[in-house]
Amino acid sequence: MTVVNSKELIEAKRAVKVPFDLKLRFAGGATESITIVEIFRLLPGKRIVARAKYKGDDVLAKIFLGKTADRHAQKENEGIELIATAGVRSPARLFRAQFIDGDGVVLGFQFLENSVSLEAKWNDADEDAERVDVLTRAMIIIARLHNQGVVQTDIHLDNFIMSEGRIYTIDGGAVVRKTDPPLPTKESLENVSWFFAQLFPKYDEFVSIVLPAYEAIRLWKPDPDRIVRLQEQIARSRDARKKSFIDKTFRDCTRFISDSRFSRFLVCERESYDNELKDLLENIDDYIDKGTILKQGNTATVAQVNLVNRAFVVKRYNIKGFWHGVRRALSRTRASKSWANAFHMEFLGIPSLKPVALMERRLGPLRGTAYLITEFVEGLDALAYLTNRSHFNGEVEALVGILVDLSENRISHGDLKATNFLMALNGPIIIDLDAMRQHKNEEKFQRAFNRDIRRFMRNWENEPDVAARFQKVLPKTYGN
Repeated sequence: MTVVNSKELIEAKRAVKVPFDLKLRFAGGATESITIVEIFRLLPGKRIVARAKYKGDDVLAKIFLGKTADRHAQKENEGIELIATAGVRSPARLFRAQFIDGDGVVLGFQFLENSVSLEAKWNDADEDAERVDVLTRAMIIIARLHNQGVVQTDIHLDNFIMSEGRIYTIDGGAVVRKTDPPLPTKESLENVSWFFAQLFPKYDEFVSIVLPAYEAIRLWKPDPDRIVRLQEQIARSRDARKKSFIDKTFRDCTRFISDSRFSRFLVCERESYDNELKDLLENIDDYIDKGTILKQGNTATVAQVNLVNRAFVVKRYNIKGFWHGVRRALSRTRASKSWANAFHMEFLGIPSLKPVALMERRLGPLRGTAYLITEFVEGLDALAYLTNRSHFNGEVEALVGILVDLSENRISHGDLKATNFLMALNGPIIIDLDAMRQHKNEEKFQRAFNRDIRRFMRNWENEPDVAARFQKVLPKTYGN
């Protein structure tokens, strides 16, 4: 088995291959090896979470790398101790060991067989009752932590795992004592709001259902005003979380690769970035010319590009001429706006096109032609799909559901034609997002959204049955 030291792990960045051995010095000076067999999380050059073999048994190994390794390992230890003082379960710590060669610390924890995160339980839930159960379990644990003045600063469902019917709290590195026990109401509601802000807005209706479980542990009397304050805080926390999420889509991180040069800017979904896609990006105009042209216009060219095992839609935002290029050079590109808006839709749980890569031609700070690559979705646009249809099977209601979601989040599309909805196998999705905008001002939003609805309804002037169906299910306030 290959023995790897901390320097090699740091230099490998994301290209860490298992299995490998680590030679470690344990308490008392004993020197032993552990074998890393499966990597769960990797923060290049800083931290690895993995399944390891130690004396024949599975352990969860948290590997801290570099000159800050001791500090981060100590922070993890302190967090685990705080969890325990609150009477909350966490996997037992089995050992602490130093790398023999280089800067690094390994903490070994009990490995919980057949464990599942509450995030996975949430995603697998088919019924609201199952979702309420997941949230209620989390609320009880969070309340117990808060009773001791303890806060999970990176609070989300993935930091709670279930094994044999028991819930364990993990990630001690993000657990701190904020105040002397108990945590004050203001700080408590703020931390709870960050928990709910990870969920799509449509699940905010569960807050009033599951909060009593938290209040019971805190010995708080029910207070309707408290729920109102919490809902307001959730909205603020979700806005902050959304900004952080969208910012990450433009830089190198776990999910994305980013390459910024003098002559171009590129960001791409990491799991899609293989040799085929690299070749497409390097020769993108050739691929567009050889592809199936879906739209040819002065401002944009759209083509379907088929690779060996997958298909993409490539949209090129054209420069119409010299002065158009000058005006656009210092402005944010429409491709960039569409990329950000697509991930905004993902954040809110609204079905839309799935972006794969964004590329901009550049000359230093000056922007030129830009490209957006998205997954190809099989399906007719809503206009073609619904025209001359003899019966309906929930398609109209599904389209209206997207409109309602946009409205509830104060989002206008800017070009809400029926052709900007694709009727995919799993339901409609919204496309052409570069003019989409979220409004802070309610009055301005209503004007923009009502324009969207009027534009959308003009598609059905020659389809009275379809128009009547939409008029029946659209909220009466739309389009007035």
